[in-house]
Amino acid sequence: MLVFAEPLRPHIHARLQAGGAVIRVINYGRGVVHYYRELRKLVKAFSITAAHIVFFDYFSALPWIARLCGIRGVIYEMQNSGELHARSWKKALLRLRTWVMTYPTARVIAISEFVKKQLVTAGVPEDKIVVRYLGVNTERFRPDPQARRQWADRFSVRPDELILSTVSYLRPFKHPEVLVRTCRELAARRIPARLFVAGDGDMLSDLKRLGEQLGVADRICWLGNVAEPKALLQASDIFLLASVGEAFGLVLAEAMACGVPIVGSRSGSLTEVVEEERTGLLAPPHDAAGFADSIEHLAQDGRLRQEMGHRAVERVRQNFTVDRDVERTLDMYALLGG
Repeated sequence: MLVFAEPLRPHIHARLQAGGAVIRVINYGRGVVHYYRELRKLVKAFSITAAHIVFFDYFSALPWIARLCGIRGVIYEMQNSGELHARSWKKALLRLRTWVMTYPTARVIAISEFVKKQLVTAGVPEDKIVVRYLGVNTERFRPDPQARRQWADRFSVRPDELILSTVSYLRPFKHPEVLVRTCRELAARRIPARLFVAGDGDMLSDLKRLGEQLGVADRICWLGNVAEPKALLQASDIFLLASVGEAFGLVLAEAMACGVPIVGSRSGSLTEVVEEERTGLLAPPHDAAGFADSIEHLAQDGRLRQEMGHRAVERVRQNFTVDRDVERTLDMYALLGG
C-alpha cells in the first residue's frame, strides 16, 4: 500500500496500480490526530505490519503514529539534503528530540554516507542506520550518440561551444548563482560554452537578473521545469551541480548513466557519487573560479571527457541501479519479517 498526501497524476496512479499497489491519500497537514485515525483504519483493513516512511523529516511524529496504530516494523528513510550546524545546548536538544522521535523505528535508511553522518550527529543511534544508495533506471538513462547533435540543432549551439547543463529546483542550498558566476568566469577566459538550466523556483528571477548584470545572459538558457530531462542529459558535454550538503543527487547518477562527466562541489554526497578525476572533477563549494578551472580543463581535453563519460556509465551500473536499490530494500523488509 502506498499512502500519499495528495491524489497522484492519473498516469502515475495507473502505473502504480498496474504494479500491484493499493493507493490511499492521507494529508499529514490536516493534523496528527487526523493522520492517526485514517492510518489506523488502513492498518486494520489491510493487516499492515510494516511501514516504510519516506519524504518526512526525521523528527516528525510519523514513526510514533505508525507504532500507535499497531505497526510493528517501522523503517524511516532520510532523503533530505542540508547540513547540521547546531552547537552546544541547541545540539543537545536536537539530539534528544531526534532520539525520542526515532525511537519506534527498527531501521533508518541513509541514502549516502554523508546522510548517515548527519543522522548520527543529530542523535540517531548508529547501529540503527543502514546506507542504501538510490538507483537509476539504466535502461532509460543511457548514452545516445545522436542527442548532442539534435540539441545543438534545436538551440543553434555552435560546433565549438560546450553544452553545459544542470537540473535542479532553484533553491538556496543548490547554489545555482555559483553556476551563473561560473559563466562569467568562462566568458572572461574566452571559453565558448552554453549553460542549459532545467528547473524552476523562487530564485529564478534573481538568477536571470544576475546573468544580465554579469553580461552572460546570452550564455544561459533557462528551460524552466522540465518533466523529462533525459534528452538534455544525453546531449550534455558536462553536467554541473553546485549544491552544498546534497543528500545523494539522483540527477548526478542519471547524468553519469548517460555518459556525461561531472563538475560539482566537493561537498555532501558528491564525493561518494562522483569518483574524482575518473568520472568528474570537484571544486570547492561556492567557488565559481574553481568550477571554471575544472570546466576549462575538460574543455581542453575532449578525449578526457569521453573517457570520464565511459567510466561514469560503468560506475552507475555497478553501484547505483534500481535493481541494486530494490534488492537492498527487500533485504531490510525480510529482516523486519523475521
